[in-house]
Amino acid sequence: MAAGNNKKRMIIDGLQADECDPEVFEEWHKGGVSCVHATCMNYTFDNTREALSALSRWRRAFRNHADLVRPARNAKEIRAVAAEGKTAVVLGFQNTLPLEDDLALVEIFYDLGIRAIQMSYNHQGLAGAGCLEPNDTGLSLYGKKIIAEMNRLGMVVDTSHCGVKTTMDSIEHSTAPIAVTHSNASSFSSDVELKHRLKSDEIMKALVKKGGMFGMVLFPAMLPGGMNCTLERFIDLIEHTAGIVGKRNLGLGTDFVWRRPLSYIKQVRTGRGTFDWAPVVPPKWPEWMKTPADFPRIADALAARNWSDEDIDGYMGRNWLDFYERVLG
Repeated sequence: MAAGNNKKRMIIDGLQADECDPEVFEEWHKGGVSCVHATCMNYTFDNTREALSALSRWRRAFRNHADLVRPARNAKEIRAVAAEGKTAVVLGFQNTLPLEDDLALVEIFYDLGIRAIQMSYNHQGLAGAGCLEPNDTGLSLYGKKIIAEMNRLGMVVDTSHCGVKTTMDSIEHSTAPIAVTHSNASSFSSDVELKHRLKSDEIMKALVKKGGMFGMVLFPAMLPGGMNCTLERFIDLIEHTAGIVGKRNLGLGTDFVWRRPLSYIKQVRTGRGTFDWAPVVPPKWPEWMKTPADFPRIADALAARNWSDEDIDGYMGRNWLDFYERVLG
């Protein structure tokens, strides 16, 4: 029996942005996925009203598909749901736009189940700058106050799509560890389409120095070689990244958008604040990772590289669970 399948592992994906769809939930179940941090947004540029609609859709899914998925707001609930053989879902935003300009909405959305917020998405926002901004001035006063509220409540601060200074400001300003939920190391390879989305060794080291987590992305445009990236090369990338952040601060953050339409992919690339046109083709996932049902293949490949069972468990999910324990409670 394959090494990745000969035991029940805690498998946690630190970020997926896929549809709230029973077909997605079925793939999680096939892959033995214990927990997913899911983006709870119609797009990544939702205002308050649109975010509430996305939340309501997830709540209906939790009622209608309780045999597959359950909501989770902390580490204890993740463990309980996983013990039932279902997938725990931690809901988050990939932008501060649902807050609009109202700091009080941080707590309101926390009460509604949101447990993670990304400080910006590619472009300039009220809280900070995205990785496409030519002039990243870092966190605004409002952004710092958002993080202070998130620290008080117990929420994950995410900087995956943020610019360098906004990311470093978030690491420094947050009193709790933060996360880069879905990115890769820029130092591994230049053969990557979305180079602006990768993180430098300096950022990654600063992140884990304060106890942060780094989730490795599988979206083809951020893999070395894109859709032609082999599983062996991805394992090379894992080992390279572990050399920077350590094996205990590393996990998956796939950014699966397996069921999203092409219109979604195009919109999130360009945003609403430009007339840019993104030459986007439907993302073709590597043969070894077509859907979340393929997660055990990564565990098998790590075992073939002589990773210990403990380190494989950590990468596949235990490290995220430990992080959630410290941040969410």
